[in-house]
Amino acid sequence: MGNKNVRLSKDQLEDYKQRYNLSQEKLDEALKSFAKHAVDGKITRQAFKTILAGIMYDELADQVFDSFDRDKNGYMDLDEYLTMMGVTHGGTVQQKLNASFDLFDKNGDGTLSRDEIREMFILIIKQKRVAQGKPVVKGETLEAREMAIIEGVIEAVFKEVDIDHNGVLDRAEYLRGFSEHPEICGFFNQF
Repeated sequence: MGNKNVRLSKDQLEDYKQRYNLSQEKLDEALKSFAKHAVDGKITRQAFKTILAGIMYDELADQVFDSFDRDKNGYMDLDEYLTMMGVTHGGTVQQKLNASFDLFDKNGDGTLSRDEIREMFILIIKQKRVAQGKPVVKGETLEAREMAIIEGVIEAVFKEVDIDHNGVLDRAEYLRGFSEHPEICGFFNQF
């Protein structure tokens, strides 16, 4: 493995730093990680999951990979990888909200349904368990108490954020709603 030919101009590097408010240290870490795991200038899904092993829940890692693989070719190129690293390790609230919208719009229809929001909360709870060093099994269901809490949060989200009351959140509602209601937005700060 490894790809020692990963090169960007000084201006390109500066652009990533400014666009995502990245420190030089974080940018250097991202470049080093890409160079170590990329083959022919691309990172495979498996290499991405290897990078995040023990840090990110496997199912969430798959979704993150899919949402940042913008050209849907099954690989992350350097731009896609640096964008993902920029949003997660820096980035503005708006960049994080846009990324989380894309991450959980599983069917790509430009809206988030209650089911997609529910899946989002479940994955976030599982991710928090991984971060706490607790084991998580793919396909594992949450306890009834946890699901009841999620359903309550979903009701609050749609009450506050679904402005046109059509039962789905479009990107504008999502961005505006979560920006204006930080008490709900707090749940998404990890993106």
